[in-house]
Amino acid sequence: MTVDAVAQWTRPYDRARSYGVEAALADLYDRIAGGSLVAGPTGQALAPGPVGRAAERVWPGGTPLRGLAGVTTVALPAPVRDADLTALRGLPGPDRSGWASYRIWLLGLAWLRLGSSAGLLDRIRAHLAGRRAADGPLLRQQLVQAALAEAVTDQLTVQALLTDADRPAESDPDPSAESVADLVQAHHQLTAADHALLPVLGAAGFTQDGPGRAVYLSHLLADVYLPAHHDVRPPT
Repeated sequence: MTVDAVAQWTRPYDRARSYGVEAALADLYDRIAGGSLVAGPTGQALAPGPVGRAAERVWPGGTPLRGLAGVTTVALPAPVRDADLTALRGLPGPDRSGWASYRIWLLGLAWLRLGSSAGLLDRIRAHLAGRRAADGPLLRQQLVQAALAEAVTDQLTVQALLTDADRPAESDPDPSAESVADLVQAHHQLTAADHALLPVLGAAGFTQDGPGRAVYLSHLLADVYLPAHHDVRPPT
């Protein structure tokens, strides 16, 4: 993949790392869906509040929202209830002709989640800087170093995978759920990286305004937008 192809995803990565998941999600929606609701394979959507309140169509496919039966707004889970986000279900998910386009969404979302995971690592390093245990600096504790090393390895693996994953949608030989198996793998590795990192912060990682909120939102996006496990062939 060319440098320019990678560069197009630096914005969702950088915004998630520096400003949080919600700001990056708004930017990704604007970049890819142009004001439409992005529906996942199970008919769910998680959208920035302004998009959720004003959208008239569903992406991919461009199905008009007006007249759709069974679409309902869902209450946000408690950890992110204060977010300006809209959750819906009952939407038409991508059909076979829409999977090549939907792959682009999963790729952008993976870069966003990678930026969020990198931001979590930044916060951990800042939190632990200068803190000491009885036998020395916390950052030199064997268990802490092992957790950070595991998470960094996962993040680097995902970055390499995403760098190789971008390809023109029209060249996709298999426009189906199976065609995104490599991106599903990347998303699962990001979830694993976050799970390895968050406990390093101890109780500080699980406060309402702490990094645990961003991790929860990142994982919620994966739940909404990844295909069901049985729909995806494992990468070979």
